[in-house]
Amino acid sequence: EWQMGLAILVMVLINAGLAAWTERRASGGFEALSGVRQAFVSVVRGGREARAEARTIVRGDVVVLGPGDVVPADCRLIQAEDIRVSELALTGERDDVAKTCVPQPRRDGEAANLSPENMVFAGCSVTSGAGRGIVVCTGMRTRIGRIAELTRDGGRDAAKKGCSACFPDCPASVTQLQQNLEAMGVRLGLLAIG
Repeated sequence: EWQMGLAILVMVLINAGLAAWTERRASGGFEALSGVRQAFVSVVRGGREARAEARTIVRGDVVVLGPGDVVPADCRLIQAEDIRVSELALTGERDDVAKTCVPQPRRDGEAANLSPENMVFAGCSVTSGAGRGIVVCTGMRTRIGRIAELTRDGGRDAAKKGCSACFPDCPASVTQLQQNLEAMGVRLGLLAIG
């Protein structure tokens, strides 16, 4: 019997180790992708179009968008010329989305559109057309920033509780599922031993 318990414990530890290794690799990939940003964008400041660092964009700036540009912040379009945006990073939708500067009124009882036609969102890329938009949200206040914050918040409680011996140097972004799997692995190991 103890041999079976030891075998189960070894399998659980191998599984936990593989899960930690896979999670670390995925986390590193996510951090690398989140660091990919457009360094400069075209903005209208002082009535003239100029290039500015994307990190200096503030609410109220007018951003000039064209094909190949990555939207630096959430913007409400004020001018749109057949502009199409890939919202794959935000919604997972593969098809490009046509945008317009005309606001679409919402009818009573109708649910809010998650991707309004007169808005472009940070991290999405312009695939065709051109437009100008007023920045309404930057940084972690953008839609993509709020999503990133939600995924990061999932691990804050786990970091406060601390990690067990199964994951000695686990990152602060441990999800609830990972916590539950770790706890189940520990229980199975203890049950197998005896």
